[in-house]
Amino acid sequence: MSTKKDSKVNKSSSTKDAANGRGGQRIPIQLLVDYKSDGHYLFDFCRDLGSGGVFIETDNPLEMDAEVSLTFTIPDSKETLEAKGVVIWVQQEVAPGNGAEASQTPGMGVQFNSFDSDQRHILESFLERYHGKGYHPVDVSGDSA
Repeated sequence: MSTKKDSKVNKSSSTKDAANGRGGQRIPIQLLVDYKSDGHYLFDFCRDLGSGGVFIETDNPLEMDAEVSLTFTIPDSKETLEAKGVVIWVQQEVAPGNGAEASQTPGMGVQFNSFDSDQRHILESFLERYHGKGYHPVDVSGDSA
């Protein structure tokens, strides 16, 4: 896909995944992600992105362990990135007052398990620019060269 996609980066609320039990650091970002699973083509916005995966906001998350092909464009790149991944967790919507202090956005966590090395470099360069020199990307097995 060569069409430009809307994106929004919020640098004021960077999160470190060590506190969340995830590999690598993530950035809070809203960008359109096209994804395909079981022959269905879908698109939703992501809420955060890291070298190891992405959280996709959706009212209809895929099942755990579903294989996904993803396509997205990072904000400062004209190149569309493609990756394969697997759904490793699903979050249903929780409204405040139902045992939660704040509402939880429904969606799914997708772990990247295959990424072209050139495209991984583009993603990691973006994440490094966002985080600065202290960024340490996570190594994801199954990278294709």
